Amino acid sequence: MDEPRILPYGTWPSPVAPEQLGQQVRIGAPTSGPDGALWWVESRPTEQGRGVLVRAAPGGYPLDVVGGPWSVRTRVHEYGGRAYVVVDGRVVFSHDGDGCLSSVTPGADPERLTAPNQGWRFAEPVVDAGRGRLVCVAERPGAAKHPDNLLVAVSLADGAVTPLVEGRTFVAAPALSPDGRTLAWLAWDHPHMPWDAAELWVAELDAGGAPIRPVHLGGGPGGAAFQPLFTADGTLWCALEAGDAAQLHRREGDGLVPVGQVDGELSAPLWQLGVRTLGAVDGGLVGVVTRQGRSVLVDLRDGAVLDDTRGTIGDLATHGARVTLALGWSGSATQLVERDLATGAERTVVDVQGGWLDPADRSEPEHVTFPTAGGEQAHALFFAPRRAGIRGPAGALPPLVVMAHGGPTGGTTFTPTARVQFFTTRGFAVLDVNYRGSTGYGRAYRELLREGWGIVDVEDCVAGARWAADTGRVDPQRMVIRGGSAGGYTVLQALANHDVFRAGACHYGISDLEALLTDTHKFESHYDRALVGPYPEARDRFVARSPVHYPERITVPVVFFQGLEDKAVPPAQTERMAEILRSRGIDAPYHGYEGEQHGFRKEETLRHAHETELAFYRRVLDLG
Repeated sequence: MDEPRILPYGTWPSPVAPEQLGQQVRIGAPTSGPDGALWWVESRPTEQGRGVLVRAAPGGYPLDVVGGPWSVRTRVHEYGGRAYVVVDGRVVFSHDGDGCLSSVTPGADPERLTAPNQGWRFAEPVVDAGRGRLVCVAERPGAAKHPDNLLVAVSLADGAVTPLVEGRTFVAAPALSPDGRTLAWLAWDHPHMPWDAAELWVAELDAGGAPIRPVHLGGGPGGAAFQPLFTADGTLWCALEAGDAAQLHRREGDGLVPVGQVDGELSAPLWQLGVRTLGAVDGGLVGVVTRQGRSVLVDLRDGAVLDDTRGTIGDLATHGARVTLALGWSGSATQLVERDLATGAERTVVDVQGGWLDPADRSEPEHVTFPTAGGEQAHALFFAPRRAGIRGPAGALPPLVVMAHGGPTGGTTFTPTARVQFFTTRGFAVLDVNYRGSTGYGRAYRELLREGWGIVDVEDCVAGARWAADTGRVDPQRMVIRGGSAGGYTVLQALANHDVFRAGACHYGISDLEALLTDTHKFESHYDRALVGPYPEARDRFVARSPVHYPERITVPVVFFQGLEDKAVPPAQTERMAEILRSRGIDAPYHGYEGEQHGFRKEETLRHAHETELAFYRRVLDLG
C-alpha cells in the first residue's frame, strides 16, 4: 500500500470542485400518482434554477415532463413548497414565470389554466375530483402592504378561482376526505409561526363545495398541529404537539385523541408548504420521526422502526406498500430511495450526488453534545477532514469551519452534503451546529431560543468551536464561521461579541433587526417578536442585538454574499453592513448576484460563491 501524501490541512486537492456544487440538483416534493408513478421537482442550477417536473413510471427511469422556459415553483410565503398535483394522467402546476397554474400531459406542451396578470399565487393543490376542481393555498394582492392568504377552489374546466377560507393570516395543508364531503386545513395568525401555533380546522362542504360550520379540532399556541391526512376509510389523522414532541392524533367527533406514542417528534417546521412526514400504506400509517436530530421511518401502528439508516428524511410519498423517502431537508434533498415494505426490496430512484465522491473520501457525521452557556447543552455534527491517500502533517491540527444553519428553526442534516464535503475533502474540519432553537430535539429545546436570538445561538456556536479546540480536534487559531439567512446573522453576532473566530462568511444575513420588522415579507414579519421580544416595548433589545449599530466590534475579515432580489433579507441590509466595515478598514468583500432571491439557485452563482469563500478562508488563514 502506498504511503499517504503529507499536505498542510486546508490545501488538499479535492474531488469536489466548485463547479460540481454549482451543478448540484435539489430535489423536492415527491408524490406518488394514482398509477404508482413517482413524481418530483428538481431545481437545476445549470438551467438558471428552473424547477423541472420529473416522472418515473413504476420501476422505470426518470423522464422530464416540462421543458424550458416552464418552471415548476411557487413563491407563496416566498419560501414556496409543493407546487403541483397529479390529475387524471396530467399535472397541474404553478409556473414561476407568472404565478399562474398551468396544465400538462407528459409529451405535450403546457397550457395555462388560470388567468395571468391577476396577482394570484398558488401552492399545495389537492384534487377535488367530484367537483372538477382543485383546492389550493393561495395569495392575492391585499389592501395593505402584504398579500391576503386564503384557501381557494380552482376550476379545472376554466381556471375560475373561488375563495373558500378567508380571514386568517395564513392557511396551509388542505386535505380532502375520500368522499369529497369534508375539508381539513391548518391556520394560524400573526404574531405566531406555524410550528408555534398552527390550528387544525375541519368543515363539511355543502352542495356547491363551500365549507360550512367549520370546527377547530385542536392545535394553537399550546401545541401546533401538522399535516392533516385522510385515509381511505375517511379517518382524519394529524401530528399534534403533545408535551415536548408532536405525536400521532386521530379525529374523534369535534376533537383529537392521541394514538400511541413514538420516541421523537412526528412533524417538521413549515418553512416550505406541503412537507409530508405522514403517509398511508397498505394496512396502516408510516411516519418520519426525528429524535436527537436524526430521522427514522416508523410504523405508526406499533412504533416499530422500519428504517434508521438514512440520517435526515425531509419528505415522503407512499403508494400501496411502497414508501419513497427524500433524503436531506425538504426542497433540497439529494436522493430519492423507494422501499417496498411488503418485500423489503429497495431501489434508488435518483441520487444527485451518486458517483461524484468515492466513499473513501466521504466524511461521515459524528453527533456530538457539548456544554454551553447557562449550564445547558447544545448539539452539533462534527465532520473530520478526510481524503483518501492524504493526511496532515504530524502534530498539526486542521482548521475548523463552524456552520450556523438558517431558520433559525432549522437544523443540520445527517445526510452528507456536498457543501460539507467541499471543505472536509480539502482538509478542513466542519462543525455543523444544532444550536438551541433548532428543530429535531423537541419543543422545549426549540423554545430555548425564544427572546434569546442573537445570544443563545451565538453562545452555542462559540461553545461548539471551543469544545472542538479543547478536545484536540482542530486548530484553535484557525477557526471560521459561516451561515446563511438567520445563520448569517449568527455569524455577524459571533464576530461582534466574541474573539473565537478568525473570519466569517455571511450569506444573505441579517444585520439590522429593527429594519427587518418593516422590510421583510409577510411570513416572517412578526417572527422577530418571538425571537427577540415584543416591539416596540423591547426596542432597546432589537437595537442592542443588531450588528449594524456596533460595527466597531467586528475586527476580523468578513465576506458577504447576497441575492439582489431577496425579499426576506433585503440587499440594502447587507450592502450597508459591508460598506460600514470597509469604511473602518476591515477586509469585507461584498458579492451581489442578479436574479437571485433568498438562497442561491443559479450555477454561476453557486460556483462563484463557493470558490470565492474558499479562497477567502485560505487567504485570511494563511493556508497557502
